[in-house]
Parts: sequence; structure tokens; C-alpha cells
Amino acid sequence: MSYELNASHIFNQDDNYMVMLGFADDEFEPSKFVIIQKAHEYDDQDVKLGMDKLYIKVEDQSRAKYGGVSSFTLDDNCLVIELEQDTQSSLKVDGNIRVTLEANHPELESTLSVLKKIASDENIPFNRPCKLFCVTASSNIVI
Repeated sequence: MSYELNASHIFNQDDNYMVMLGFADDEFEPSKFVIIQKAHEYDDQDVKLGMDKLYIKVEDQSRAKYGGVSSFTLDDNCLVIELEQDTQSSLKVDGNIRVTLEANHPELESTLSVLKKIASDENIPFNRPCKLFCVTASSNIVI
């Protein structure tokens, strides 16, 4: 079963060393949350220790891992984070992470923009299926 949460709190921040974004069921006392972090640069020690990838955490430090995200998919108001099998084990989740987003949340657009940048930097697919149109490569339509 997927790890699911309704994100009433969404945030992103950049401290010039790393970028962090999060989705939580409550701003002050969350019981369910997902945090994703990525350093702007990795040093030799990060590479040696396998810490040269995005960091994902679910609920507490014991449920965290560097890397292991296969894709991000944004479909309507749901963000699906597809996890590799070893990451599912590290995060103690069966399946993927499904985050239901509040469409009117003031931080949603900027947080998704940061997530797209992280996905691009990490060579992780960021998918956004379009249900209204089917566009071919030779089409001049831009959606």
C-alpha cells in the first residue's frame, strides 16, 4: 500500500547550501510528512559516502534515504513519488508516496517549481500527464 498524505502545509526554502521542500498534514504538529533536500554542490566526502543525491525523509530520521526516487508524477491534485525497492524498504513504505495537494495553497506553485528543478538536476523524470489533449511530436500545439 502506498504512503498517502493530504498536504495542508507545503513549503520550500533555500539557505544557499541546500534546497528543502516539504509536504505535511499540519504546519505545527504534523503526523505525516515528506521532506526532500538537495545540496547545491556535493564535495568528495558526499560522493564517497553516497550522499551526492537528493535526500528523502518520511516522518522521522529512521525513515530516510539518499537517492532511490524513480520519478515524480503530478496528476490533477496528486503528486506521486515513485520509489525504488530499496528506498521503499528504507522509508518503511509499501509502494510509492502519494501526496494530495491543495490547489489554492500559496506555496504550491513555487514548491513544484523547486521540485521540477531538483528532478532535472538529479535526472529524475517529472511527469505531468495531460488528459485533455493528445499531442504528437509533429504538432504545433503547445500546452
